[in-house]
Amino acid sequence: MVIEKEIIINRNIKDAWNVLGTDFANASKWASAVNHSVGNGDKFNGSTCSERGCSTTMGSIKEKLYEFSNENFSLAYEVAEGMPSMVKYATNSWKLIEVGNNKCKLQIKMNIKMGGFFGSLLQPVMKLYMSKMGNYLVEDFAYYVENGAPYPRKLKALNK
Repeated sequence: MVIEKEIIINRNIKDAWNVLGTDFANASKWASAVNHSVGNGDKFNGSTCSERGCSTTMGSIKEKLYEFSNENFSLAYEVAEGMPSMVKYATNSWKLIEVGNNKCKLQIKMNIKMGGFFGSLLQPVMKLYMSKMGNYLVEDFAYYVENGAPYPRKLKALNK
């Protein structure tokens, strides 16, 4: 299953990339579903790390970069650990595109392969859940880049 989301960000592409790429290890600063994140592994194509460990609302996951480009303002990773057993693989790609004066667009593409009987059975529910999570991700990211502070949903999650 493929889920794609995009949002216009009212900041320049370099400011957005500083949060997305340069500070890749610290998604917990802005993503409401991520309670804690830390970078691990060697540098990768200009990034400060090759992996990110995240404590999320669904449990702990490990993400491994397989693409990272400061020039193209893009990155992609595989969720290498922490997904339910019915998920055979999950990848996520992020790209920023300049769209005008002090504006850019974020595009994300999640690719999730479900397997087995339960995977087939639960795929429609998983697609709805991941689509909602994708909406939150792009909203959280844009808000943080534009305001320099987490989205109110993230602040609410922090105060629980």
